[in-house]
Amino acid sequence: MRISRRRSKLVVILGMFMLILSGAKAAVAIDDRLKEGVLGNKETPWQITANRMSYSQEEGLIIAEGDVEISRGNQRLVTQRAKYDEGQGIVEVSGGFRLEVNGDVLSGEEGVFDLNRNTGRVLKGKLFLRQNHFYLNGASIEKVGLDTYVIKEFQMTTCDGDRPDWSVRGREIEVTIEGYGKVRDATFRVRNKPLFYLPYGIFPAKTKRQTGFLPPRGGYSSLNGLDLEIPFFWAISDWSDATFYERYIDNRGFMQGLEYRYVAAEDSKGTIMFDILSDKIDTKDLTDPDQIDVSPQPRTNDTRFWLRSKANQSLPLGIDARLDTDLVSDQDYLREFTGGLYGFEARPDLEADFGRDTEEIRSPIRRSALRLDRNREDYGLQFISEYHQRPEDLPQDDTPQPLANGAFSLLPRPLEGLPLFFRFDTDYEYIWRDYGQKGHSLSLTPELSYPLWFGRFMRAQPFASYTRDIQWLEDSPEGINHQSKDVYHVGTRFSTLLERIFPFDRGKVKELKHKVVPSLSYDYRIPRDEDKTSHWFEPMDVDGKVNLITLSIENFLDAKEEDKQGKASYRQWGLLTLSQGYDVNEERLDDPSREERPFQPLKGSLTLTPFPDLDLKASAHWDHYEDRIDFANLSVIIQARLLGDEKDYFSLDYGYKRDVSRSINFTMGLHLVHGVSLGTTLKRDLEQDKTIESRLWLDYQSQCWGVRLSLDRMDEIDSISISIRLLGLGI
Repeated sequence: MRISRRRSKLVVILGMFMLILSGAKAAVAIDDRLKEGVLGNKETPWQITANRMSYSQEEGLIIAEGDVEISRGNQRLVTQRAKYDEGQGIVEVSGGFRLEVNGDVLSGEEGVFDLNRNTGRVLKGKLFLRQNHFYLNGASIEKVGLDTYVIKEFQMTTCDGDRPDWSVRGREIEVTIEGYGKVRDATFRVRNKPLFYLPYGIFPAKTKRQTGFLPPRGGYSSLNGLDLEIPFFWAISDWSDATFYERYIDNRGFMQGLEYRYVAAEDSKGTIMFDILSDKIDTKDLTDPDQIDVSPQPRTNDTRFWLRSKANQSLPLGIDARLDTDLVSDQDYLREFTGGLYGFEARPDLEADFGRDTEEIRSPIRRSALRLDRNREDYGLQFISEYHQRPEDLPQDDTPQPLANGAFSLLPRPLEGLPLFFRFDTDYEYIWRDYGQKGHSLSLTPELSYPLWFGRFMRAQPFASYTRDIQWLEDSPEGINHQSKDVYHVGTRFSTLLERIFPFDRGKVKELKHKVVPSLSYDYRIPRDEDKTSHWFEPMDVDGKVNLITLSIENFLDAKEEDKQGKASYRQWGLLTLSQGYDVNEERLDDPSREERPFQPLKGSLTLTPFPDLDLKASAHWDHYEDRIDFANLSVIIQARLLGDEKDYFSLDYGYKRDVSRSINFTMGLHLVHGVSLGTTLKRDLEQDKTIESRLWLDYQSQCWGVRLSLDRMDEIDSISISIRLLGLGI
């Protein structure tokens, strides 16, 4: 599998020009089929019209004159005179010509094409490439070899009009496809004013990904001063590449970065990114307010780095491997060096590319993990090893490290001769840490279930399971090296399904289906040996005793859509879930010192996606006894066209947990008029009344260039950046 990225726009132009010449070669008849078309063979796919057409068998000439048009499919050549010399294999067009192929246009005063030598020349040629919106003009455009082109007195731009806002002009470009190009006396111009001059230059000319420098980036921040980064891209092979980032930070020194990517197969790919800096500031000044604003922890290292990666790999025996790494030198690095042009936005989005979460910048723990899976229809096997880094480098780090975890699940299967289903789960874990308890645990859980149907509408599924947890402890302060615990778990769930279809003829939607799934479940769970020592990694101690009745109602609203051919598809418009638990143990509690509260919080969740441009998710927990919400989360994403043809973007996230946290994140991108747009991002901790991150940007996009001004504030660090984009040049 090939990686497709960062292609040279000039090379794309020349490659397309070569294809267009091939189209011209066919359009003016490379073989006898054109002669047959001229002589009246109506079965040929070529359509040729002209005021006058003739064929001289003695001279071997085909001549078409006056409003000549040669077309087939999406290829069309218009000229005043076309002559084809069969003996020499030369095609001449004159009186002006225009060749259109797939929306690309090549025009000129006259052209000569040698079909035998695969060469050609166009005088006063103009080439327009629709895909990249490129205009390439030259006093002459000449193909002098199999893959070599020479363009004299050239002008290149992506701007419409006779006076382009920007252009590259020069005396000559000579390019060999899949080789190198040479440019002479080239200038970059804004309107007609030259800004940069290059007397002579050599560049790689490959239609595939090519090695070379990428556009530089620059900015300024109150903490680090001026920033300048120049990336260099190395196309190693068809399936791998690397980018080297040389970054100069005025107040900190030089930072080197590496990004390596590979794609060995559709399900085997990886990305590794590493940045390292020898910091001028090797000891953090805790009396400096700017340094304190980053974090209150001390720092005494001058070598600072960040390593992160994700990889998917298919292994023999049907095993899938997933690797995540995230290691950083200190707790301040991500807050000082990952904002603006150089942060997460300037590198590949690992979370989007691999579909796995990454740690947030301010997370106190960086997680690295290796996971191996082998899943089949009747069982699943998994191994995972994790390391949780605490970047603040605690003197006595008691962070538990689940270095080894293996799990095996035998999925429910019927027992022969019995109306029962059997399931078996086992789990092994080894916990290690610098300070504190560590050891091994093994958990075994067999389960039996008995599905029942009461008529057509009522279903029940009682189950019973037993768990045995065995532990081997290292250096236990209680002097216990080995112990075991047991837990019994029984329960059942009664459910039914009610549904109705409603006619609804609006647009593509023809029907709406409403489904209601009410259910009543009961869980009874009791651990034995509760007096034994508890360890944080013991899963059976998390829930303790459970004696719970839960009533829940799920509401589904699905839409049936039909396309013009009558093909039906279904899309979920909404999902509403309500759940209420009743704790029997709490109701039976005999403790006069406190009030009994058997009703658990009422839990509700709502998802609405009735339109492609609306995504709403909300959830909340209502405390009956306090008459208030103790947990809430709201996420809304809206895309709409308000003032123009471009979609505006609105995103809101609100999170609340009583007496713990309350935050809001807001993002907006609004397109105004005449190419002007603005946007903002705000992340605010409402509990502490503190803005964590804010960004305001103003953007202007013309037909062929754009500029963006961005003001950022993150952890009390202010930065300003400006970026210029030239359409078609990747800048």
